[in-house]
Amino acid sequence: MLKNVEGNQPKLNEEVKEPKLDTSHELKWKRTYRRKLINCLALIENHGRPTTELLYEHRKAKEALNNWNTDSATFIKHQMVFKISPPKPQTELQKQDIEPIDVDWHNKLIVL
Repeated sequence: MLKNVEGNQPKLNEEVKEPKLDTSHELKWKRTYRRKLINCLALIENHGRPTTELLYEHRKAKEALNNWNTDSATFIKHQMVFKISPPKPQTELQKQDIEPIDVDWHNKLIVL
């Protein structure tokens, strides 16, 4: 009968080791950086002057270098929550603050 054991769990009588770090993220950016620099060199050799394509490849190479140099794989994203009041009903928003017109004004004339 097969035992239900996870592959990353230590076996009996085995020393517990530190978990292996996943460096595939770094490897991806290292390869991307290398490929973009090779593209830059090819564009310099072919055109001999700065072109839009060369500037684009250079920008992408800098982006890959930044991603390779940072530990963005272990970056923790935080969320900000803003509490807002519940929306008011539309009828409450449209209440009028106008006083009604008094049509019986001639009965209320004050005689001096």
